[in-house]
Amino acid sequence: MIDSLLRLTYTATDASAATTAARAVLGSAEVTMRGAEMAWKQASIVDDGISVSRIQIAGDAVHLGIARATELLVVHVREGRVQLRNGDFDAELGAGGLGLVPIDANAQLRTNRADIEVFSFPPAPLARLLGVPKHRVQLHAPRIEPRSPELAEYFRRAAHLLTADVFGVPEVYDRDLVRTHAIDLLSAVTVEAFELTNRSEDAEDRDAAVLRRALAELRAHLADPISIPEVAATAGVSVRGLQMVFRRQLGVSPLLHLRALRLEAARQALQDEAASGTTVAEVARRFGYSNGGRFSTHYRDEFGESPAESLQRIRRSGATASPTSEAGVVGHASEPEDAPRR
Repeated sequence: MIDSLLRLTYTATDASAATTAARAVLGSAEVTMRGAEMAWKQASIVDDGISVSRIQIAGDAVHLGIARATELLVVHVREGRVQLRNGDFDAELGAGGLGLVPIDANAQLRTNRADIEVFSFPPAPLARLLGVPKHRVQLHAPRIEPRSPELAEYFRRAAHLLTADVFGVPEVYDRDLVRTHAIDLLSAVTVEAFELTNRSEDAEDRDAAVLRRALAELRAHLADPISIPEVAATAGVSVRGLQMVFRRQLGVSPLLHLRALRLEAARQALQDEAASGTTVAEVARRFGYSNGGRFSTHYRDEFGESPAESLQRIRRSGATASPTSEAGVVGHASEPEDAPRR
């Protein structure tokens, strides 16, 4: 029956009372603030499969800290702005923004004014989706925000379906099958949007997937500016996590590997464009080197010769091959091999 839904409401004007409200649904939570007064309004719905809390916050630098979250949390910002930090991840969430706090993670949420929803997922529905016993759920969460705007929008729609059309309608909520599937839908969208996997999966497989995404991003930007934090975000890990994967898989840092890829691309460009009059300086600038001396040093370290020496060697080789090629063509045209000799 819908009467079995636990509904909790709190109003607080100081950090201590707000902490009591937050702990009712978020476990080990602590609210602090810089000013003397605040406004905290919280309405929570608790079901066996999920809990949803709408929290309206106003105050001077209000900080909500969560120590070792006991459930997977998704923060949805309805209005205002929120700074969310989760381990190595940091996100500025505006209206409509979504942010993740994994199980066992420490997180900090800061705002001066915001209207947010917090969705708390216990291990059971997640375990069911991932096909593992609930006592073995150890989630790997590679990102703090959804991987695409489309999945973020689908999460918001699934969340509205659950809170308004299931929890808000007794005839619907009382149907166990409908209620369970609505919770599973939102859980499934969460798993896909934040690319959640279980840590019991083979670590080498995870590393390989991260490395594959990172290398694709690096190769797509050999001639464009790109930062390692951007590569890490695309690969779905923190900067530190990306560095560890590269060390384990390739034995070098992401930055050194990017340099090696760019030098290889520069060497190929010298090879392909030698006949067209390209210069070492042009190729160096194309692949991110404003300092020609540094480019030459790195190039020599990688290939055992300077880029100028490579270019000269390629041009000499081309000049030697060119007359032979032309003579062969002319001779073949003027006197085919099967033509009768005089």
